[in-house]
Amino acid sequence: MKYKHFREIEPSNKTDFIMLYFAACRSLRELEAAIRRINNGNLTCRQAWLLRRIQRKLFQMAASWKENDS
Repeated sequence: MKYKHFREIEPSNKTDFIMLYFAACRSLRELEAAIRRINNGNLTCRQAWLLRRIQRKLFQMAASWKENDS
C-alpha cells in the first residue's frame, strides 16, 4: 500500500471524523475476522499485537480530535 503524507490530503466537506472513526473500527474488525478465518480461529502474537496497535492509534486519534474540538 502506498500512503500519502497527511499534509498532501485535501480537505473534504463530505465526511466527518465520527463516521470515519466507526468505518475504520469496522474495517479493523473485519480484518481480524478474515485473519482468524485463515488461521482456524487463532491469531499469532504478532498479528494480535499489530491489530491492538492500530486500535490504540485509532483511540489516540479520537482523543486528539475530541481535545481539539472542545
